Amino acid sequence: MECCSRSDADATLQPPSVTIARPIDVEFLGKPSSADQSSLRSETESNVGRPTGKINVKNVLQLLDFQNYRCALTGRSLTPDEASLDHVVPVRDGGEHVIENTQVLHRDVNRAKSILSNQQFLDLCCEVAKHIG
Repeated sequence: MECCSRSDADATLQPPSVTIARPIDVEFLGKPSSADQSSLRSETESNVGRPTGKINVKNVLQLLDFQNYRCALTGRSLTPDEASLDHVVPVRDGGEHVIENTQVLHRDVNRAKSILSNQQFLDLCCEVAKHIG
């Protein structure tokens, strides 16, 4: 099945130099009003680079802009109530708690991914698709 073949694009899902987890303060981002279901941003392309450093409001917003306000794994457009910050390499597996090791996912995708790495999640999705398909 095509979705399950690995390519060099899969390697881009893992951030470079992710090492040991360390405690770090995280700013509270707040919860947007559930009444607002509009997209977080227009559909125009962004020229913003990927943020680096601490996880804080400024960097999360820059990450959203970098991802063009779309889920990093599905491409779904994100609304305030649907956006969820995720560790690419789980902290329990040695991933750092820094913005370089995060991605913004649709909340349903993040729930399904749970504590899996991106590659583990993609492998699981392919296993399901092969079984069903």
